[in-house]
Amino acid sequence: MAVLKRTLPVAIAIAVGLFVLVAVFTSIPLLDNLDAIGIYFIDTAIVIAAFALFLGLVNLLRVHFRHIRSRRAGWPYSIVLIISVFVVLAVGLPTAGPAEPVVNWIFRYIQAPIQAAFSALLVFFLITASYRMLRIRSVESAVMLVVVLLVLTGQVTIGLLPVLPEVKDWIVSVPAMAGVRGILLGVALGAILTGIRLLLGVERPYAD
Repeated sequence: MAVLKRTLPVAIAIAVGLFVLVAVFTSIPLLDNLDAIGIYFIDTAIVIAAFALFLGLVNLLRVHFRHIRSRRAGWPYSIVLIISVFVVLAVGLPTAGPAEPVVNWIFRYIQAPIQAAFSALLVFFLITASYRMLRIRSVESAVMLVVVLLVLTGQVTIGLLPVLPEVKDWIVSVPAMAGVRGILLGVALGAILTGIRLLLGVERPYAD
């Protein structure tokens, strides 16, 4: 019985992974049946993700209803959140969903300004981080502080120093982009290795 508990989940995971790989990365006519099975697995995963999203919504409502009942700190915000959830669902579900004009209005004039406000707060966090770096007294912190100041001044300068926007654009498009691409390549390689380990049965998160 213990062998089945260890071997059966690994065999199912490897089989499903191979079917999906064949469906996504091959277009051989002889493998059309395997492609159909792989696409079926992908569609099934999408349906499961939709149910997981629904369960997340139920859990969100349950937690905030509990906050309201117990009058925890910030419970009025829970009321606002619950009302917002039901308003968006009531407007979007019976109609065209995100394409509904009312839903577009909510996202454009409520959601977008809130996101813009949070993004504006990043400037103050950067200034605070820069102030803290002044006390670190290392070469790396000094370089990072200079780069932050150049990018900030290049972003807000209005014709006073025309070279600063060019310096800012170069920093964003060359060294910063190189770092981002390196991170993305590392994430991609990590995802590939994790997939290989899952296919080989080395990683077994489904058996935990």
